[in-house]
Amino acid sequence: MYSCAREFKLTKVASIMSAIIYMFASYLISLVSPGHDGKIFVTSLFHLTILYVNRGFASTEFLKMFFNFSMLGMIIGLIILTPHPQMSYYSLWAISFFTLFKLITNFMKTKSVPEFLKPAMLTTYAVVIGLLLSAIQFYPGYRYTTEFSPRTDSKSGWEWATSWSLHEEEAFSMLVPEFSGVNTANKDYSRSTIYWGKNMFKDNSESVGIIGIFMALLGLFFVRKKESYFFGGLALFAFIYALGDTTPFFKIFYLLIPKVKALRAPSMIMFLFSFSIAILAGMGLQKIIDDSRSFKEKYLKQFKILLFGFPLLLFVLALLFTMDGKGMLNGWISLFYSDAPQTMVQQGISKADVAYMNLSQIQSGLWMSFLFLALTAAAIWVYQSKKAGIIILCGMLFLPVINSVRFNKRFVSKTDQEKVWSESQFTKFFTQKKEKFRVMNFVSGTIKEDFLPHFGIDVVVGYHGNQLKWYDKLLGGPSKQNQTNPHFLNLVGAKYLLLPANQGFPENYFGDKQVFQAANFGQFQVVQNNNALPRMFLVDKYQVFKDNLEIIPKVMNGQDDLSQIVYLEEQPKLTYSQDSASTDSVWASAYTTDAVTLNLSVKQNKILVLTDNYYYAWKVKIDGKPGKVLRAYGSFRAVEIPAGTKQVEFFFESERYAAGKLSTSLTALFLSIIIGFYFVSGYRRRKKKEVVA
Repeated sequence: MYSCAREFKLTKVASIMSAIIYMFASYLISLVSPGHDGKIFVTSLFHLTILYVNRGFASTEFLKMFFNFSMLGMIIGLIILTPHPQMSYYSLWAISFFTLFKLITNFMKTKSVPEFLKPAMLTTYAVVIGLLLSAIQFYPGYRYTTEFSPRTDSKSGWEWATSWSLHEEEAFSMLVPEFSGVNTANKDYSRSTIYWGKNMFKDNSESVGIIGIFMALLGLFFVRKKESYFFGGLALFAFIYALGDTTPFFKIFYLLIPKVKALRAPSMIMFLFSFSIAILAGMGLQKIIDDSRSFKEKYLKQFKILLFGFPLLLFVLALLFTMDGKGMLNGWISLFYSDAPQTMVQQGISKADVAYMNLSQIQSGLWMSFLFLALTAAAIWVYQSKKAGIIILCGMLFLPVINSVRFNKRFVSKTDQEKVWSESQFTKFFTQKKEKFRVMNFVSGTIKEDFLPHFGIDVVVGYHGNQLKWYDKLLGGPSKQNQTNPHFLNLVGAKYLLLPANQGFPENYFGDKQVFQAANFGQFQVVQNNNALPRMFLVDKYQVFKDNLEIIPKVMNGQDDLSQIVYLEEQPKLTYSQDSASTDSVWASAYTTDAVTLNLSVKQNKILVLTDNYYYAWKVKIDGKPGKVLRAYGSFRAVEIPAGTKQVEFFFESERYAAGKLSTSLTALFLSIIIGFYFVSGYRRRKKKEVVA
């Protein structure tokens, strides 16, 4: 970020200001709390795109221009690989806006069509390079999310697109970050800073810091440069977009910009706001360093109004909230959140009650914001009035650091990961078993859903919203309404169930076979369900359904023994004769993430069922010859097995992934050659100049 600010002709001191504002912005630091690493990566890379666009346009030699746009392509590729496609998309918006801004300003200066077309074509080239570099993930990932994810069916529309918008409470929190409250990672703040805004919950903050906004306003109002107006406009655009349905403007974005209907949480765009504020803050400090001591009377008056008026505003607000905090909150609620008293957080506690609980934090936040703003204004005034040199402005750089750390530490807590993820008698209960089974976790408040998979233990539910849509439907959608259905649990092989210690299932809930407590771990117990089907089994009965959705109620409510019949979506080619006395069998000889080898002993034609999810990239070989994978029970795999078959091999082979991997490898090689050639040629030019000298 420091290098990016330097690209806009800012001095070292001003560039450090930009770097500090961006680096310590709550938007970035608070993402540690929910573990949103993809967002952190995009935020940490984005400023490099603006740096290389600007360098590309500033280059006079074609080789240097080509190198800079190649680097732009590399950064775009890394951003897409982060992976956070939504924030990558927002990054491309900003890159396009800035490129268009540079094209227009350059054309107005040169009036040259070739000079206009050259950087325009190179920017397009950079985007193509970015897509090719990220193809190993972007190509199969894009096809997956548009064809196979549950989001292709239901994750779109106005309600979806405006979910997790910023609201009035979060907007005011840009000045006083404590205002709306937040659900924090640090337990020291868990009772004093609870979120009371209009979203369901909030575990991060979009604040960029009061000092950043103050310095950015100085940059916006007093720096007479096209760049300051551009970044002011980008900040305003990002802020209005982030507000979502809080303003009527979002309807324009919703209707005009492609894919906005399928994107949720418009507040994610606030990294562009943080970036723009950081650049403007550096510009503001640069203006103070260069010109504040020689302002004309007109500008000096406006300068002092902002310099002293903004801290005064915070002082008045702090005073009012200290004198009658509950009255101020009631005024806010009546104006912006009339539903707060009726919106219940839990029994007997409303959103309004939570706001009152946060009052002490709001009051202290207002006073702290005022204090740091006043100290910043005082440092600027001392410099502007020539009472101290630039050293006072260098000292001022510590203020946004201290203020940000003061607030942001609530989003970071330390945990001994060795203790969290260490083996125990509980995990050994499952890992010591050699068979393939799944565990249904009904105590996710005690044992997190991602805990058992860490030890290689298969589970029924690990819900993340982007699983295969046919398994999502079988599970019962986002509400997981089928997770307690005995037919479903038997089918998926849920041999073990985690239950609270004092709970159980009715007699014969799962079937005639034994269901009993296999282990007790205090707060919860492990129940063994012997009615659960094995991971792989053979059947000679089938029923074909035209519509996948017809299968789900048949599984959940039907009377068929699912171990004896398979539900398919296309007609098998072999013929099958039913034999209740059959001794045919199947067992696994190898079972890895992307390959499964099954051995068989079959005297008649059978249908092999493997209750692992069906996906187009899973291929099969039957005794070394290619076979066809059918979809069973709406979500799993089935294969027709001719009599006498000895071995079936499932293997994952995605043509899309292979094509993407090849694209990424070749593009990485191309960029390596470009970078190597650029630096070697630069070294030779320098050596040649030294020889001539």
